[in-house]
Amino acid sequence: MCRDISFHSEIQIVTQDFKGIQLAPSLAHYPNDMVHVTCEVLPTHPIVVNRKALVLANMSWGVVNTWIDDPSERQKQRSNMVNARSERIIDDKKSYWYRIRKNRCLIPVTGIYEHREVKGFKNKIPYHISLEGRKGFYVPALYQVSQEVDQYTGDLYNFASFTMITRHANEKMQWIHNSGDNKHRMPLFLTPEMEQAWVLDDLSDDDMDEFFHFEMPSDAIAHYPVYSIRSRKPKPEGIVPDAYYDWGKKLPVYGQEEPPAEQKSLF
Repeated sequence: MCRDISFHSEIQIVTQDFKGIQLAPSLAHYPNDMVHVTCEVLPTHPIVVNRKALVLANMSWGVVNTWIDDPSERQKQRSNMVNARSERIIDDKKSYWYRIRKNRCLIPVTGIYEHREVKGFKNKIPYHISLEGRKGFYVPALYQVSQEVDQYTGDLYNFASFTMITRHANEKMQWIHNSGDNKHRMPLFLTPEMEQAWVLDDLSDDDMDEFFHFEMPSDAIAHYPVYSIRSRKPKPEGIVPDAYYDWGKKLPVYGQEEPPAEQKSLF
């Protein structure tokens, strides 16, 4: 599923899209170090949420499962709660996602990253993915506000966390996300009108179900390969995570055949 995003933008992109939105103080890590944001470290990210008024607030990626009593275990399990399958939010009434389905929010992004397995390449090739014609867009999510225990002082504090909603991938995203335990998944991409509606108070379960069945067409998806985003090795000088990277002429192109199996690794 999607575990890497990018928000390489200015705050105006959100304030222009959501007129009158309030900005929470001290928005975390904004915006210079957000070209690559990975859920692997359970980061804090600015999230659009309706709390009687639209607010851009800090939340941490990876929902806290409040059914777990042990404070330490609650935090450990967050890495398993970074994505929510849309199919389980309404239809699976026993799921945690059904329980918090009315806690809707939006993740501002300028793109997401997904990896593709390519024959002949040692490692998977990362791709930057965005929506055609849009400088930024918003991925639907669910959030949870819970009371947690400070491990040093023992004091209780309110902790806001979120999970990204995913669905079955369209044709292009299946081509990119073609391997792994959760292959052929993609974020729930929506139109601008649907994004705005997602954080309205009166969205019903039936309305949400219609959103979950919306599939963004492949021709609305912009994609290009980038340099490795998770490698700990230093990047070549001048390479930024969301910039196009040329892996060579033999890297397959969407709509064309795979390269021969004997192709040598470019790593």
